[in-house]
Amino acid sequence: MPRARGARSPVFVTIGTLKYGFQASSTSSTYAAELGHTPFVAQAGVFFGANAPKPARATKEFTTTIVGSFCDDSKIATLKTTGWTVTQSGIRRGLKRSGRVRTVFIDMGTYNYAWNITVDDVDLAADLGFELAVGSTPNMVWGSTPKPPRATRRTLTGSESTFMKPTTAVANAAAAAGWTVSDKYNLIPDL
Repeated sequence: MPRARGARSPVFVTIGTLKYGFQASSTSSTYAAELGHTPFVAQAGVFFGANAPKPARATKEFTTTIVGSFCDDSKIATLKTTGWTVTQSGIRRGLKRSGRVRTVFIDMGTYNYAWNITVDDVDLAADLGFELAVGSTPNMVWGSTPKPPRATRRTLTGSESTFMKPTTAVANAAAAAGWTVSDKYNLIPDL
């Protein structure tokens, strides 16, 4: 039996306090309320395409098709009692606090955009406004869109590039320290 395909529309579900955005198929939109899908119309704090964390996924076989989609945390118990198979939340990433890399993050308002950098690059935090992650750092999101602005500069051995805090003050300080700033998602309003 084929899986439902077709036109897609942007929606989001919650994972705790996070808002995970994705493109839902027209077939799963028939079950949007049941799955807890909220239409995306430029709400603040919604991120798309994150590598981690991922929400739970619900699947159910109907007469002519199989419907499967991400579901809202608040709907999991009800979905299970109405015949949906629910797999628990997907990928979670651990923090790197030893070895050659460290996990760092930037506060994006309603979540923290996280990535790993080498130990040698931790000192770039002073120029670029990111912070070291600790075990109590909440709402870590890996690889989502929108991404923070990127700072790049030439060095004696080549170049270095990483993300930076999306504020005018940090962008100006980075530029003064020799960084070139690119803001693909226009997060710094007056850059």
